[in-house]
Amino acid sequence: MQVCTARKSSVRKSSAVAAAVLGAIAFTAAASAEPLPLPRIDYQSTARTFNDGTAVVRHRQGKMRLELEMPAIPTPVVGIIDLKARKMVLLVAIPGLANTALEIDFGDEAMFGQVIGEGRRVGEDRVNGEPCTLWEVTGKSEKERAVVCIAADNIPLRTQANIDGKVQTIFEVTEVKREPQKPADFELPAGVRAIKLPGGLKGIPGLGGR
Repeated sequence: MQVCTARKSSVRKSSAVAAAVLGAIAFTAAASAEPLPLPRIDYQSTARTFNDGTAVVRHRQGKMRLELEMPAIPTPVVGIIDLKARKMVLLVAIPGLANTALEIDFGDEAMFGQVIGEGRRVGEDRVNGEPCTLWEVTGKSEKERAVVCIAADNIPLRTQANIDGKVQTIFEVTEVKREPQKPADFELPAGVRAIKLPGGLKGIPGLGGR
């Protein structure tokens, strides 16, 4: 009976140790993911985008303004992004709907440079001579993996993503001006109303896919 009791005690101790080890592994895996840092200062950047596009990005107090030009889009697109609410309002020309903007959820697409979510630090790099930290972000599958290079003041300088099985640069800053921005640039123009677009970017020709 003493031998049996000793064995049971040993099994309990081994199970407890195993549970503690597994718990530590799970905690370490969870802790390795951190919220991606968001910009802290006012700035304006100019960037190259995927499909030969260009973008001007402005940031002020948690809001971003994006001015995007792409060959597939006949007129420039202006987007106003609330980073905390994860919402984006797009000012685009809509036939038959004057003074109307489109509101979509923001964060799933990396094509605008700014990525919202969780990731892990995987290294350091430089973009046009400016040092930045590499953050790896994985979506619902490994195919949706993106790597963002973020400056010390949390300005995204480059975003790379898997496209058709290849890692490609979809956003890269060529110039940054760290200077105050005008509050009016981050508000809808007077008389413009926003309507919800359930399909997100997929419902907008030229933006609904990479």
